[in-house]
Amino acid sequence: MFRSFAAALCLLAIGCGPASPGPGAGKAGLCRSEQECEAACRVEEPAACYALLYLYSRGEAGPESAKKGHERLTESCEAKDANGCRLLGAALLEGLGIERNRSAALAAFTRACELGRDADCAVAGEMLCNGRGTSRDPARARALLTRGCDRGNGASCTELGNMARHGEGEAKNPGRAAALYQKACDQGDAVGCGLLGTLLGGDEGIAGDPERAARVFRKACDGGVAIACTGLGVMLAKADPAEGAKLLEQGCSGGQTPACAYLATLLYEGSGVPRDVPRAVELLRQSCAKNLLESCTLLGTILAGGKGVPRDEPGAAKAYERSCDGGDALACSGLGALLLMGRGIPRDDARGTSLLSRACDAGRADACGVLGAHYVAAGKDTLARPLLEKACSGGHASSCEVLKGLGQAPSQ
Repeated sequence: MFRSFAAALCLLAIGCGPASPGPGAGKAGLCRSEQECEAACRVEEPAACYALLYLYSRGEAGPESAKKGHERLTESCEAKDANGCRLLGAALLEGLGIERNRSAALAAFTRACELGRDADCAVAGEMLCNGRGTSRDPARARALLTRGCDRGNGASCTELGNMARHGEGEAKNPGRAAALYQKACDQGDAVGCGLLGTLLGGDEGIAGDPERAARVFRKACDGGVAIACTGLGVMLAKADPAEGAKLLEQGCSGGQTPACAYLATLLYEGSGVPRDVPRAVELLRQSCAKNLLESCTLLGTILAGGKGVPRDEPGAAKAYERSCDGGDALACSGLGALLLMGRGIPRDDARGTSLLSRACDAGRADACGVLGAHYVAAGKDTLARPLLEKACSGGHASSCEVLKGLGQAPSQ
């Protein structure tokens, strides 16, 4: 189950990496009212000028105050105040009290980086790498990120690692990516720790190291990176199901669909947690809706069987359909069987046999057996025998019994 889970973990590192959040002040901060902020902004306190834009966005300050805040931040940045550039960039990127302008935001963040604000090197570098506010420029992005990384900014090292990992403006270099992620992790960047964990799975050209992966996943999870909680939860699910389930719960609460999906399997099996089929179904519905096909297949199986929840053949068929369309042979087998039975959905022998044949050809012994039994019931023993033989050889016990009923001993 969940063969594509490792790939899902690696989504955190697609392209140049996750978009860095705008480093805005978030709250009014130094001042609480329009009058207080205006007074502080007049004496060239950039945070107060940013706060005017924040208050205006909340309807707590007038447009003239917002205009003054924007003008003062612009003047502050032009006067080489790195914090002023940072806050100007944040306001422009967020469209906070002023019109959103990513190109101008990029210029402000770049200036802040050049003036010594290392964290803004990561922001500007990510924008250049992903083409936010400009055309994609990996070379310029690398220059800014290298500046930030060399000066101790972990997020910049993480972004550089993503570029090396995915070959952005350079050949893919997983070894260099691992070194940069480790540097980022050592500098306190939890995302870098999490990405290092995904790289240490051994599927990307460097040696796998489960113990080291577990350590950095733990560090990242403790730092609030939900996908790292997910990765560690999956690693521990068999050896320590209770701890694995706890970590997967954290990942799921953090919005990680793969964590919710994997947690659903533990809830369905009662592994590490009390068995809770209704909640498992709820989580599977959510992850199936987000195109995690293995979730759709398991959901279909549970609904078709009606164990722990009411039987729901139409719901099972819908879930199977989604996963079968994505190439899951088990789902095609389940859907084919439902179509042959016509239970809860219209019977369709032609499509049912076609799907079962496809799943059988893909190695699903159960599909071969169901299709063989269908042909036996239809009096087509000649068609049934090779299918039942294949199913029996593949470990489908009931097919071996059907073969005996046809007077044919299963092959050894």
